[in-house]
Amino acid sequence: MKHLLLLFVLSFNASLVAAPLRALIMETEPWGFHDETTGQAMGIWLEIAALIEAESGLQQQKRLVPYARVLESLHYGDADLSYLIRAPARDGEVQHAGYLFSFGSVVLAREGIKLERYEDLAGLRIGVLRGIRLSPRFDADTSLNKVYLRNYETLIGMLAAGRLDAISGNSLSLMYLSEQLQVSELLGDRLVLQATPVTVQFSLHYEDTQRMERIQQAVERLQQSGAIEQVLDRWAGPDWRVTRESES
Repeated sequence: MKHLLLLFVLSFNASLVAAPLRALIMETEPWGFHDETTGQAMGIWLEIAALIEAESGLQQQKRLVPYARVLESLHYGDADLSYLIRAPARDGEVQHAGYLFSFGSVVLAREGIKLERYEDLAGLRIGVLRGIRLSPRFDADTSLNKVYLRNYETLIGMLAAGRLDAISGNSLSLMYLSEQLQVSELLGDRLVLQATPVTVQFSLHYEDTQRMERIQQAVERLQQSGAIEQVLDRWAGPDWRVTRESES
């Protein structure tokens, strides 16, 4: 009888230990990738997730997957959360649980090319990632000479080769990769199209509101302390930062 009671107590206690949150990380450098030498997963999202784990006391089971897989898994409830830009068109498809930061959707011109206002984009050969959305005005502007390419590395390489006059994208990735590829000195004026917010996003299928509140409270404390921006600065330097006042 004592053995049965002990088994019952152990089973009951085990049921109280919540499983780790299933977190999917978009696999792209510098956000989430594997080190070529060690094979270790690393990146901005891995470091921010670790901060949130420590602050909230909630463990995350983190996996790196392509962007499309992140969206699909959140939609079907195969993942609990991810870290993504806040898109108004998707607000009804996820549960937001904390504002992390805003990066800039920007256009960077090659050194010596004037780019002070939106109208200066006319006539420039602008590298753009396929499928990316930067701002409503820029995305819908068919008068611009946009050259669509598959990744940031190709954009930067073509800029360095003189085949593009400007490149576009998010300020964090561009600042990080331009430093990694040693082309920072080739970059000149920057035009900010918009400030783009990034949030923790839970699947609509996730129902533990108490754990979501703990995540949100942890994010708020980290955001207010500056810990999140310290991570971003280590990866991309301070020049990724933008303000809404600088939007075009």
